[in-house]
Amino acid sequence: MKLSLLSAVATTFALATARAVPAPVTRTDTDPTHGQIELPTPYTHIAPGAAFDFAYLPSADYCRSTFAYSVWLITDVPSSFAPMDVFAAGTFFGRFDFPNYPAVPEPKNPAPPQLTMPDFSKSAGGFASTQTASNKTVQLVVLEEWSGCDLDVRLLPRRSPCPQLHLSARLSRGAPLTTRADVVLCHVQAPLGMSMSLTYVPVIYNATTSA
Repeated sequence: MKLSLLSAVATTFALATARAVPAPVTRTDTDPTHGQIELPTPYTHIAPGAAFDFAYLPSADYCRSTFAYSVWLITDVPSSFAPMDVFAAGTFFGRFDFPNYPAVPEPKNPAPPQLTMPDFSKSAGGFASTQTASNKTVQLVVLEEWSGCDLDVRLLPRRSPCPQLHLSARLSRGAPLTTRADVVLCHVQAPLGMSMSLTYVPVIYNATTSA
């Protein structure tokens, strides 16, 4: 989702008072073939300490540059974006780059083809306690940092009309470029600074049954 960090976290993870398990995301704001976690697939069973396949398709394309993306495992999702002692829980897999010209012609830290599920029954060190869980749905989360042209093309829900922008003479003011039944494709003004997209897939930690 091509949103500010605040909007991305607030709209995707805010779950009111109950920390319910969110459903897989259906993206409607951008090209569904970009900014997607390809592996693992939703509800893959992953054992503690096991390596699992990972693949992410960034947003890099013509007029869009991907600079980096961070991968997290979220075991306890935020209930709001307010400051708090325990905002979320999980672990950080790393921040990776992706080959795309001209932003990152030679990546220095590409994502590995596999990640390793942490074993929470083993202490991380220090005062960290050990924890056990079975059949727990957790979220593999990717936060991507990207930037593009002054005017970006995005899919917006049809209930949200195209913003009224001062476009060139070749584009009608605020008019959709093309339409689908549920969304409209618009030119929108690029945000200040890096855009941040957020996507995730649910996976099953320490499943006791076969997938």
